[in-house]
Amino acid sequence: MVDLGHFSDLVEVLERDALAIDRTGDTALVHMLFRTAHNLKSSIAMEGFDGLAHAVHELEDLLDRIRRGQRAWDSRSFDAVTGVVDQVRQFVLSDAAEPAGPQAREAPAAPAGDPRWGLPLDEPGRAACAQAVAAGQGIYRIDKLFRRGLSREAFEGLPVMEDVRELGTLIAVAPDWEAYAAGPEEQVVKLLFASTRSAGELAGIIFDPLLTLQPPAGPGPVTGPGRGPGPLRILVIEDDQAVGHLLQYILKQQGHCELCASGEAGLARFHEALAQGAGFDLVLLDLLLPGIHGDDILRAIRETEFKLGIHSLEERCAVIISTASEDLDQLMRSLTHDPDGYLIKPVDMDVLLGKVEAIKARHGLA
Repeated sequence: MVDLGHFSDLVEVLERDALAIDRTGDTALVHMLFRTAHNLKSSIAMEGFDGLAHAVHELEDLLDRIRRGQRAWDSRSFDAVTGVVDQVRQFVLSDAAEPAGPQAREAPAAPAGDPRWGLPLDEPGRAACAQAVAAGQGIYRIDKLFRRGLSREAFEGLPVMEDVRELGTLIAVAPDWEAYAAGPEEQVVKLLFASTRSAGELAGIIFDPLLTLQPPAGPGPVTGPGRGPGPLRILVIEDDQAVGHLLQYILKQQGHCELCASGEAGLARFHEALAQGAGFDLVLLDLLLPGIHGDDILRAIRETEFKLGIHSLEERCAVIISTASEDLDQLMRSLTHDPDGYLIKPVDMDVLLGKVEAIKARHGLA
């Protein structure tokens, strides 16, 4: 028999925490959301709701990318959470009483702290960050979900703290042990540290979600997607020859534009340009390509940027999907990989050019 109370509690917590992130801006709460989504996925799978389990699994993947800094929390993230909540209520709780919802609960107060680093810093902490940046080091943060009950010795001797001290300089821990010990049963502890290592190197050593707040200076792209000065750089990945050449002709009037007729060639050209310091500002990506699906190309682009410490909208390459498919399930799958737009073929050129102008403005090229 389905435990309706258990499912009702889980979706209420999901809804409450998603609303709290929107109200406070404290994305550390994503760790709570991720844990709840994982528990919900396991419970739904055990009860045999296979289709619903797939939707919750996609939400779990999305939240994992957000907590690892691979994409930002935005209105689409909130919609993804509430969409799953609505599905659970429709297919599992339809005969149960409607829960009160998060509106009746008070969201936690907005976190106090330096908005750049995301946690409170005293004067020595701010000075340590400034010195690290001036020395060309990167500033990173690890967010970990803890349960209350650790002794001071256990708290300060956690393996992740030892790793951080070996890889760089620990600048701040928030909350500290006293606040942690007096805090709620579950809470997110943030570790701020400086290191000369790149995000890619650290990700191979530290397996907790790692946020790059200031990439280290030195080899590799640090102020944009590996681009040099010059006009907007555009890559069209399209296997339909007629469509590809038409798009290239139109987009050449907006900047430098290259065309690749296969997914493999397009992804290779993206990486080659990035390595040469002339990365693309925009990729117009067909979904249904022979050999490799457009979703896989988009995911590979975002993973490469993450490893290089490229996270902000201003730094990363914009990717606009173009496809003849109007399959809503496919649309939702593509959106989880964080595209910057989605165009249905035949492409409306006015709409496309409007998006290009917005991308020019984002990169200061308008």
